[in-house]
Amino acid sequence: MPILALLLWFCLATGSPDEAYGRVVKVVDGDTIDVQLQDSLFSEDLIRVRLADIDCPETRGPEACEAGKKASAYTKTWLQSTYVFLDLDDKTGKDSFGRWVAVVYLSENNQPSRNFNKMLVDAGHAVIEDFKNNEFDPGGW
Repeated sequence: MPILALLLWFCLATGSPDEAYGRVVKVVDGDTIDVQLQDSLFSEDLIRVRLADIDCPETRGPEACEAGKKASAYTKTWLQSTYVFLDLDDKTGKDSFGRWVAVVYLSENNQPSRNFNKMLVDAGHAVIEDFKNNEFDPGGW
């Protein structure tokens, strides 16, 4: 196994809040962001991330509502153009829409700090949806 592949496997297998690091370049909606990865072992430089085990109200389509706009605004305020650490789902990786599933951690002093998924729930802009097909347990947040 080539050394790079071995390192990638080790990073993904350890399940830590710093499996990937990058700058949020776009907030798609309250629970979906685009991250430009920095010094990544991934073949992708830009990834779309779905925040794990939470659900925000919709901003588009027939279920769009004001609460969805507020959730998106909250996410933009905290994450747009900021650096984040990602704990990527080691169980399924991507969802059915091709988005990486992750818990997002704010970067403070170049270290993972606050769990943004939890912050979104605590602020009342999302609800917990404990999807059993991923590695995460929001009960432990």
